[in-house]
Amino acid sequence: MAKTFEGLMRLDKRFEIVVPRYFSLVCFRISPLAIGKMLSNGKKSSDPIAKSVNDKHYWVNGVNRKLLDSINSSGSVYMTHAEVEEDFIIRCAIGATLTKEDHVIMAWKLV
Repeated sequence: MAKTFEGLMRLDKRFEIVVPRYFSLVCFRISPLAIGKMLSNGKKSSDPIAKSVNDKHYWVNGVNRKLLDSINSSGSVYMTHAEVEEDFIIRCAIGATLTKEDHVIMAWKLV
């Protein structure tokens, strides 16, 4: 089932698989290129926490944190995160024996 989720993720250029799928674990994030397009369109923020409005690394991690919060607040799916070399990544583990393909597709649509 994780292979199905990974396949759906690879079809959408807004996302990237950060590390190769390992058994039931898919690690992904919104691509820095996708976020970079948003930043280059002149969308800036006055967020006082930001080191700089042009700190792309800060924005990439922030957008991915917001995505994870949105996924988990739905109550339908729960995903976790990890930080690898200061990159915030989302972890989707699909390993329950009763999980069906439509559950995986629903999780993808939620993302």
